[in-house]
Amino acid sequence: MIKKVIRYSLLLSLLILTGCSQSTNAPQIQTGTPNTESSSNIKNTSQTLKINAKTEPPSLNPALIDNQSAGDIANQLFEGLVRVDKNGEIVPGVAEKWDVSDDKTVYTFHLRQDAKWSNGEPVTAEDFVYSWEKALRPDTGAPLADNLSFIKNGSKYLGGEIKDPTALGIKAINPQTLQVTLERPTPFFLRLTSFFSVLPINKKLDESNPNWSGEAASFVSNGPFMMKEWKHDQEIVMVPNPQYWAKDSVKLQSIEWKMVNDQNTEYQMYQTGELDIAYPPTSATAKLLTEGKAKTVPVARTAYVRYNHKDSLFANQKIRKAFASAIDRKILVDKVVQGGQTPATALIPEGLSSGNGDFRTQAGTDQFTGYSVEEAKKLLDEGLNELNQASLPKVTFLTDNNDLRSKISQALQEMWKRNLGVEVEIKSMERKVFVQSVKAGEFQFALYSTGADYDDSYNLFGQFTTGDGYNYSKYSNPEYDKFVKAAFQETDPAKRAQEMIEAEKVLMNDMAINPLYYDKLVILENERVKNVYRFAVSALDLREAFVE
Repeated sequence: MIKKVIRYSLLLSLLILTGCSQSTNAPQIQTGTPNTESSSNIKNTSQTLKINAKTEPPSLNPALIDNQSAGDIANQLFEGLVRVDKNGEIVPGVAEKWDVSDDKTVYTFHLRQDAKWSNGEPVTAEDFVYSWEKALRPDTGAPLADNLSFIKNGSKYLGGEIKDPTALGIKAINPQTLQVTLERPTPFFLRLTSFFSVLPINKKLDESNPNWSGEAASFVSNGPFMMKEWKHDQEIVMVPNPQYWAKDSVKLQSIEWKMVNDQNTEYQMYQTGELDIAYPPTSATAKLLTEGKAKTVPVARTAYVRYNHKDSLFANQKIRKAFASAIDRKILVDKVVQGGQTPATALIPEGLSSGNGDFRTQAGTDQFTGYSVEEAKKLLDEGLNELNQASLPKVTFLTDNNDLRSKISQALQEMWKRNLGVEVEIKSMERKVFVQSVKAGEFQFALYSTGADYDDSYNLFGQFTTGDGYNYSKYSNPEYDKFVKAAFQETDPAKRAQEMIEAEKVLMNDMAINPLYYDKLVILENERVKNVYRFAVSALDLREAFVE
């Protein structure tokens, strides 16, 4: 992944870049309602877009963001070196052009002269150097800092092995020229620079006021919108940034981000026009999709059961496989989740690249037997014999109190009871507490999901390597580590893809995790809202949105 508590972001097509050229990547999966607006469409219409952010973002400082909801907000306020356009192609952002060395390890970005912060100051190369170096400082605690580990000495600096910031492969040649040197060719790096965790902050402001991102009055950004109002735990209001270099592309007069964390209330607000974009309650999803009132959006995310490999019971491979084989994934997605999801048989979700094509197409779908009650019972008996236990003690399944996850947990509980004869206690808790418990290893097994930050399958493998900071499962297999390390070092796309395929085989043979389904996002969107762009591995893009 890189690997995160909640990982989401850009379904991207990789392109090995050639020197002295801009990227023209193949399109991502895209949804939304593209439309060529006309003045007659928007002239007499209130250009206010109302969206639900669900909860107060813990931070809107890009380096400190660890969830997609906050990332969606930040993507409207900030802009990276590049953008992803409505066709999923890489286009200039703060950088108006870039050069790539012949060995594809040195990127030279030429920043546009008219790139400015919302306070009128110019966006400089030094802002990027400062932002990325600070994100990599161990004491910053940036949750997704490993997205910068591809930069020369990035991992060593993050790990504290190197303390001299000038050793990093980030250099401001002059105010408008940024040079980035990578550890090795990284074909997805260019697109990664549009991701929310690596967006720039204003160096001068951050040095004078480290708390600038906590209030609207002190908030400074460089994207299409700027912060106008922040009523904590209630609402964020943003308006067009008059300093933005492409301000003519912005049609909305304001975006109102509500903070309503109850799905039924959110749905009611959508029905009464208090929200233009919302997410329906699980109980209404199937009906709304059938009636065409809701739609699904691809997301590069896999839902799975996370095992604690330090738990005496789930340290046993056959016990883990027994619980996996007892699940009817088709019933789960068709009758419980009901959002067009696909039953999963492995870690990497559909549509994610291997760097040499679609990973799932290349790796196949036969990583394990799948649903088999007979196999599940056999594995359970064998596992208990290996543990010298006559029967399985009651086990505790951890989940957060989200409506959908509660329903999924109950369905799994029933399948395990019916097919294995085991008693599973569900322990439901607030999301924040749930995440803390999993991080601390205070669980036996838990309902989890992981999404990609960039369109490369390597993004999701690191979290299961021995000793990795995101390896909350405490899984360890030297053979798996070997394949993941080989994939990181391999520069040949075909060989690199095969190393990752082999790594996934090891992961699933061990049943290190128990995959459930490849996800989809179900959304409600007012038909009058146009030009909202979404990608399977990307935050929401509202730069060109308007209300018809």
